[in-house]
Amino acid sequence: MALKCKGVFIVGAKRTPFCSYGGPLRELPASHVFATAAKEAIRSANVDPNTIDSTVVGNVNFLSQCDGGKTARYCGIYSEVPLDKPALGVSKACGTGLQAIITSAVDILTGAAKISLTGGTENMSSLPLLVRNVRFGTALGGSYQLEDYITKQYLDSYTGLTLQQMAEEVAKRCGVTRKEADEFALQSHLKWKAGYESNVFEDEIANMTVEIKKKSLTVVKDELPRTFIAAEHLSSMPPLAGLSIVTEGNSSSPADGAAALLLASEEAVQQHGLKPLARVAGWATVGTDPVDTGLGAVPAVRKLMDTTGLTVEDVDLFELNETFASQALAAARELKVRQYNQHGGALAVGHAPAATGARMATHLAHQLSRNNVKRAVAASSCGGGQGVALLLEKV
Repeated sequence: MALKCKGVFIVGAKRTPFCSYGGPLRELPASHVFATAAKEAIRSANVDPNTIDSTVVGNVNFLSQCDGGKTARYCGIYSEVPLDKPALGVSKACGTGLQAIITSAVDILTGAAKISLTGGTENMSSLPLLVRNVRFGTALGGSYQLEDYITKQYLDSYTGLTLQQMAEEVAKRCGVTRKEADEFALQSHLKWKAGYESNVFEDEIANMTVEIKKKSLTVVKDELPRTFIAAEHLSSMPPLAGLSIVTEGNSSSPADGAAALLLASEEAVQQHGLKPLARVAGWATVGTDPVDTGLGAVPAVRKLMDTTGLTVEDVDLFELNETFASQALAAARELKVRQYNQHGGALAVGHAPAATGARMATHLAHQLSRNNVKRAVAASSCGGGQGVALLLEKV
């Protein structure tokens, strides 16, 4: 599935700081986290919430809040979207945030909406622990084994491999060494640090004020980047069990956060006097062999380039999801992309699965608006063997 399009604009884009697992956002429902970013996106775009026609929000781990499958609906309501306007939840593993934007754009292209609120939100900290084989009874005196989705490496039912093992296989197949993976992770942190010190994220961040132990705390920046990290620290970390390349240091950490974007049709832009940050120029989604989960972004970008008549050399800015350093590095090599993730990625800021793609798009929209660049692509591989890529252009 791929499309080259016109007439869809990003008129507002904000994200929360991405916070550490068990950090200041741990008590908040994912819908409240999203609403913080969304209200700022709406305010900055000078849009009346009553003119928003639809809400399309990604959320992968919906069991992390009591609202469950209603999360997208409450994202809209808490963002002051009118009660009579519909909402849709999206889940596509690591590509969820990008898919939500695409689905929202389809609403506009088909005339179902003129202005649509979209993005992704995730609260990894509130995921419940899992206990198996007790729902329908258990033996007297039997022990209960608690499983933690965050720390346990689960086997994929199709491949029989964990995500970490698949990342390792991609590294070996594409010739990514342990030293290269560690260096890639190091650079992600250092690039974030340089961007932060240059106020690169200032326009995209929506500050959050939360209550922790009856004290008010305002979060103004991403919590996970390690600004004093050194190559020696990464190289000293042991590989994950049974592996030789993938470590905790060159894998992304779980994060809590949200990103919200406001899309508008050309008619709405003119009618309401809106000032676009960027134009949605096309997208591509593909399926791949689940064994190649970490390389799904590669055929997605290639299909996007074919559909739009471009080459990777025509794209000024690339964002490739950094779930694992080995996968991002392998994807970049396959695509022959040299400049990407200019200000760091998930290895530095953390990975909130449903929000990461929307975070990348938010960052690129602001970069297109403020810099002398023409085109940007955000792409992600997705669990289960999928890929998604989104093309944005300067207005």
